[in-house]
Amino acid sequence: MRLRPHVVSALVRKDASRLVRNGPALMLLGLFVLVGVLLGSSGLVDEEPGEAGTPATQARREASWIVHWENGPWIELLKRRSPPELGLRFVDATESEGLRYPPDVCVIEIRGSRFFADRGQVRRPVHYRYPGNDPKVLWPVTRWFLSVSLEHFGQMPQFFETIQPLAPPARTQDPRAALERVSIADVLNVSLLGSALLTTILFFASCGLLVSLTAQERERGALRALLLTPATFLEFVLSKIVVHVGMALTASAVVMGALQPAVLGSLLFWSTMLALSLGYFSIGLLIASFAKDQAAPNLLSFGYLMLIGALNLLSYRFEAFRLVSGLTFERYGLRFTLLSLENPGLDVASSLAVMRSTEFRSLVLIVGALVLISSAIGARRLRAH
Repeated sequence: MRLRPHVVSALVRKDASRLVRNGPALMLLGLFVLVGVLLGSSGLVDEEPGEAGTPATQARREASWIVHWENGPWIELLKRRSPPELGLRFVDATESEGLRYPPDVCVIEIRGSRFFADRGQVRRPVHYRYPGNDPKVLWPVTRWFLSVSLEHFGQMPQFFETIQPLAPPARTQDPRAALERVSIADVLNVSLLGSALLTTILFFASCGLLVSLTAQERERGALRALLLTPATFLEFVLSKIVVHVGMALTASAVVMGALQPAVLGSLLFWSTMLALSLGYFSIGLLIASFAKDQAAPNLLSFGYLMLIGALNLLSYRFEAFRLVSGLTFERYGLRFTLLSLENPGLDVASSLAVMRSTEFRSLVLIVGALVLISSAIGARRLRAH
């Protein structure tokens, strides 16, 4: 297929002018961006769990123990990557008899391979212990621990994770008082909010707008007329990618500029955003290829989003759904989005190390396959109608 830059540029200008005239779509996309800007300026997501609250909570972050039952390359990498601000102390449990933990430290216990192999377990047991009644104090050390473990194993490590306080929590005399202390703000952080907002923006710009505008062109006969011009289908698809994926990435940059500016220099973040945008674009192209009116594609895109959400939720509990979820790019994309937001200062070398992992390669492979399949199906069906 021919690829002429001047033809692609003309098609891009045409699609961009249509979007500029589409007031409701721009207003909705602008609303998503405005939400991100307001969250960034509110101060809610600037606090990491454990930074705010009682003085006791702040004191608990001064030290954390990493207790291991065997040495090896993984433990050595954890030692090399240990940040001074966490005050990490590595303890070899085989050399410490009658180990007792201070009442104000966070602990990660890493059992040896013999421990779980003798019990017929596939996943390595990792036990988290926290002081007091608030497990949020574990967040800084677990975030570091999981990111370094991902770097070592080359994929999301297969852990059997448990969590327990160092001492039994004090019972509350009045149950109503305990309920009053429960707040949704306790679970909100920049990584969770940013991932949810970015997913919404990428899906809306790369998939939702694509299927809606393509359906409009098909109903009015403009799409058939366009495909009968000398422009090749590759040029047609490339122009759509430039407009919709470019819009998604631009909106994501604005939102992250308000929420987490440091992540804008992360190679891992932008690679993940590009992969997710292309994945959603491919889904949108597939939906537009089969839908013949404006109502059907909007319903199909909404149904797809609900199906993927339910599938990934069920995959945490049921093995069969986990296998199916492993074939979706969203499963990997969400993990790397969270990882990049939790580690905004990730340098190029560390980003490349993560991108060489099996899971990131799976993300690229699935998205690449979707782009090729959707382009092949779209070239046949869109031209036929």
